[in-house]
Amino acid sequence: MIIEAKKIIGLPVASQDMLSRIGTIKQVLVDPENGQVLGFLIKQGGIFGSQKALSAMDIVDWDPNGLVTSSFENLVDPSEIVRIKEILDKNIILIGMKARTESGKRLGYVENFLIETTTNMIVKYYLKDMLGNARVLPADKVVKINKEIIFSDSINEAPPGAVGAAA
Repeated sequence: MIIEAKKIIGLPVASQDMLSRIGTIKQVLVDPENGQVLGFLIKQGGIFGSQKALSAMDIVDWDPNGLVTSSFENLVDPSEIVRIKEILDKNIILIGMKARTESGKRLGYVENFLIETTTNMIVKYYLKDMLGNARVLPADKVVKINKEIIFSDSINEAPPGAVGAAA
């Protein structure tokens, strides 16, 4: 199944052991080395609730209505998952991140991305520039992710305003 990152943010997380909602998805956390979803930041409680991390390995079911994990205990402090802690410390959050090519051509910013749930891999990025022009670029054209996302110079450009650049 393929799910848009923006569509799962704000959805509930349920646990099989509690048979209830245990939090809300706040952020999708992605490994900048390979584009794999590592996990999620989960908000628990109300305004003063805590923030926990849920590893993608602990997801039992991806559903368009939310995520399911086997146990409430799978929600842990973000510092307990080393790779997630590193990503949070570096503030590598894809949605809203600037995008450009290797040669420096500005592509806009990441508006959304598609996740293949069987592999937990990003397959496409949706970019939008300051003029509102949209681009869809395949994940295999990503060269590097750090403070911005860098795409290969070999991306095939669609005409301005087109909603799809296939590579």
